[in-house]
Amino acid sequence: MIRIYADFNSCDEQGRVRLSTVGSLADIKKHEDSLKEGMKVIFYRTDEFEVSRVLAYEQIWLGIPDFSTIHYYNSEGKP
Repeated sequence: MIRIYADFNSCDEQGRVRLSTVGSLADIKKHEDSLKEGMKVIFYRTDEFEVSRVLAYEQIWLGIPDFSTIHYYNSEGKP
């Protein structure tokens, strides 16, 4: 499954995470040909946690994390 860095402090009024940070854009660039609206991906915070998400597109990629799928990384930074 595609993994995209997400800054969970960068949200719009609807609570969707904006995937417009340097880390997000770098991950999006790696997969830009295969990304589609409605696609399930993993949002992650380096060395912290990851959650499942379905992508939306409105001039930028967005998504509301599904925190019921959260997985915290262990002390080695792995899920």
